[in-house]
Amino acid sequence: MSAHDTSFRCMAWSHNQNYLLTSDGGGNIKYWSPSIAPVQSIDSHDGQAIHALSFSPADTKFVSCGDDATVRIWDWAGRREERVLEGHGWDVKCVQWHPRSSVICSGSKDNLVKLWDPRQGGCLSTLYGHKNTVTKVAWNDNGNWLLTASRDQLIKLYDIRAMKELCSLKGHHKEVTSIAWHPIYETVFASGGMDGTLIYWNVGPKGSEEPAVKIPFAHDMAIWDMKWHPAGHLLATGSNDRQTKFFARNRPGMKNGLDDDGLEVADGGAYDNEIIQAEMELGNHVGIVIGRRGATIIAMQRQTKTKMHVDQIRRVLQIEGTARQIETVKKRVGALLDRVSSDNEDRGQGGGFGGF
Repeated sequence: MSAHDTSFRCMAWSHNQNYLLTSDGGGNIKYWSPSIAPVQSIDSHDGQAIHALSFSPADTKFVSCGDDATVRIWDWAGRREERVLEGHGWDVKCVQWHPRSSVICSGSKDNLVKLWDPRQGGCLSTLYGHKNTVTKVAWNDNGNWLLTASRDQLIKLYDIRAMKELCSLKGHHKEVTSIAWHPIYETVFASGGMDGTLIYWNVGPKGSEEPAVKIPFAHDMAIWDMKWHPAGHLLATGSNDRQTKFFARNRPGMKNGLDDDGLEVADGGAYDNEIIQAEMELGNHVGIVIGRRGATIIAMQRQTKTKMHVDQIRRVLQIEGTARQIETVKKRVGALLDRVSSDNEDRGQGGGFGGF
């Protein structure tokens, strides 16, 4: 079934779980029933991409934002636009309705976070904390805390009662692309980055401004979205590597998973600390491993704590580190090359049918 004519940009379930909203890159919004049957189709935002949707607490209204630099309020039952909120100077990338009040938060490519009154249509306040595009905003269920994420690699926590920044969290080495509060513990949340890193945070009185757990290479590419299970024991992530993954905490006493360095623990125990050198053939994929302006190899060195160099003449990757670090690098690079080869094969097979 073709739901939209252009690429999906976002979707949002109503709080009562009875209806689903979806939007696309052409400014189209669709209503869906629980059986995934289309109910209504609306064209809006002057045909520009719609990046986020969010329902009001009572599900009687919803809000949308898009590349036309506007935030729009909609009446759910009447399926009509009620109000256009203007004030951002560039594309609006994210929006979320307050969990209990008539307050809307939006983030934009103009680096600003704005709070809106959906009844009067005015801007209540503007937050100037970020120095690059604001990619995500998220209200805490306590109604007082607001989390914002940006391409400046920072996550900021605000208390909207005093319009005060509580902390600025540094842990990502690339832009932050997704955030999600834990449904049970109000001080815990997770964040995902453009480089596939997944980080767990605890910002409460007993928490810290440092990451609680950091998982490099949780995905091979950007983590675009994440959601917690309502019980809080599972986290689902969706990535540009075309994979959906589920993460869960270990049971008490279990040591499977990650060690203190964020590297996978081998079944045979810890490797020696001796630094060794190794090579890995890259073939025709030298540029893939280097990345744009060296971004891929730099991020991999930082996250695996190894020294790496690509010999472009011999087409090999030179690695310096412990045996465990080198094994981890080879596993990650191998997965990257396998995916690239698979993509090339898919395109080659499609070419014989007119590109479909």
